[in-house]
Amino acid sequence: GINAEYGGAALWKYTISRCNKFYVHVQRDENVLFSPVSEITDIGFLPPVVRPGSAALISLLGGAGQHGRVSLLDLDRGSFISTYYVAESNVWSCCWNSQDHHSLCIGASKEGYVQDIVTNTRQVLFTNKSDVLCICCAEKSPLVYTGSRNKLLICHDLRAKNAAYQIEHQSSVGDMKLLQSEQGLISSAFNGQVVQWDLRTQRHVVAYPGHVNDYARVKLKVDESESLLMIPGKDLQTRIWSVDTGALINTLPPPADDTLISNHNIPACEVALNWAGFYPGFAIAATGLLHWYSL
Repeated sequence: GINAEYGGAALWKYTISRCNKFYVHVQRDENVLFSPVSEITDIGFLPPVVRPGSAALISLLGGAGQHGRVSLLDLDRGSFISTYYVAESNVWSCCWNSQDHHSLCIGASKEGYVQDIVTNTRQVLFTNKSDVLCICCAEKSPLVYTGSRNKLLICHDLRAKNAAYQIEHQSSVGDMKLLQSEQGLISSAFNGQVVQWDLRTQRHVVAYPGHVNDYARVKLKVDESESLLMIPGKDLQTRIWSVDTGALINTLPPPADDTLISNHNIPACEVALNWAGFYPGFAIAATGLLHWYSL
C-alpha cells in the first residue's frame, strides 16, 4: 500500500506491509517526492478509472509571491502530470469530481471553482466572498459542497447559477465528508463542533462530542463501512466515534511525546477496514512517526 505524509516542508511516500496480525512494517522512501514552494493544504488519491497506478491531487496554499495551485502528481514517478493555478489567491482545498471524471474542484480565497481538465474551462462557485476551507463532490448527482470561513456549508448545483441551499455551522467549517447515501454529511467546525447533517431536511441528526479545536483545519476520516469517525484534536488526542450514534469509542494518544509536537503540527490520521490489504486498523502520524493500531 502507499500512504503520504504532508506538511509545509516535503511530501514523502510510505510503503506499508504486514508482518503479523499486530504489527505493520512501514518504510519511508529515501527520496522525497517533492519539496513544495508553499504549504500543502489538501491531498487525495485519484480513482483508478481516472489514472491507473498511484496518483494524487494536491493543493498548495500559495502566498509570498506564489499563486495558489492544484497539481496532479504521479506518485510512482514523483513527477507532475498537470498543474492548475489560481492567480492572486490562496488555495485551501481540492477534490476530484467523481461525477464526471474529467474535472476537479478547488477551494480558494473568496470562492470555489470547478476546473474542467479537458476543455480547460472553469466554473465559479460563489460563497458570499468567503474562503473555501473544504470542498467535496457527490457521485450520483452534479452537486458540490463547500465549507467556508463564514460558517456556511453550501450545496452548489452545477446545473444552476445559484446555490441549492446552505447550512450554518457555529464557526468556520474546517472539513466535511459526504456519506455514501449522499443523504448525509459529516462536518467539523473550528470551535470543535462535529455533527452529521440530514441533507434532505438540512438539520443535524447526530452530534460527536469531545473534539478539541479552536482555529485549526483538521481532516476527519470515516472508514469504508461508515461505522467509525476519526478526528485528531488540538490537544493532540485522536478520538473515534460511532458514526450512527455519536458515542465516543476511544481516545488515542499522539505517536510522540506531547513536548515534541506543537499545536501547529496536529497529528494526521487514517482509518481503513482493509489496511495495506490485510487487517483493519488506524494510523496516526506526526513529527515523522507513524503508529498503527489494529481493530
